Amino acid sequence: MKATTRLRLFTFLVVGAVALPSLAFDYPMSSSSIRDAYMLGKRKDFRTAEFFAGYVHRLPMPETGPHVATISVETPYAQVVELGQDALNPDVQRAEQELADKPFPFIVRVGINMTDTYPGPHPWNPRAAGVPIPDFKRDFEIQLVQRKQIPAISVQVYLLYSDAVGNIYQISGAILELQFDTDKLDPYDDVTVKVHTPDDQNLESTFDLGHLR
Repeated sequence: MKATTRLRLFTFLVVGAVALPSLAFDYPMSSSSIRDAYMLGKRKDFRTAEFFAGYVHRLPMPETGPHVATISVETPYAQVVELGQDALNPDVQRAEQELADKPFPFIVRVGINMTDTYPGPHPWNPRAAGVPIPDFKRDFEIQLVQRKQIPAISVQVYLLYSDAVGNIYQISGAILELQFDTDKLDPYDDVTVKVHTPDDQNLESTFDLGHLR
C-alpha cells in the first residue's frame, strides 16, 4: 500500500472516530444544539416530521387485550425541537438563554388504546352502558432497561378521548409518560422499553441512542 493511500485511510478513520459521538444526544446541551433543535421545530415541515419519526415505534393490534399502540422516547434534543414546534412566537435567541441551564429528563411514552376485551364490561352488569375506567398506572408495568433497569423519577397518565356518538366523548385510551434521570443513561448504547400488560402480554421496543439526537 502506498504511503499516500495509507495516509488517506488513516485520516478517514480518525475523522470517522471523531464524528461518531455527534450522532448521540449530548447532555447537558450546548448552545448550538439548543439553537439547532429549536430551529428544526420552528420549521414545522417534513424535516421536523422526519426527525420525530425515529423516536416512535408503532405496534400491531393484538388478538385480545389492550392495544399498546405506540412506544416512544424523547431525548433532551427532541424536547427542544418540540418546544420550537409548539411556540406561538418562536424566538431562537430567547430560547437559547432560557434553556441553557434547564435540566431535561429522558422521557418514555406508551400509548394504549382500549379494546372490546380491555377493560371489558362491568362484571356485575355486562349490559351496562359504557365501560369502567381502567387504572392504567396499575395495569401496565413499564421498565426502561440499559444493561440494568433504570428507575423512573415520575409517572403521569394522560387520558385519551374519542367522539363516540354526536358530541358525547368517551375515554378511548391513555398515554403513560415516564421520566428518567438523563445522567443515568449511556448516550451511545441501546435502550429498551419493556411493557407488561394486564393480560400477560410482554412487549418491548429498542432504541439506538447512538443514532438519536
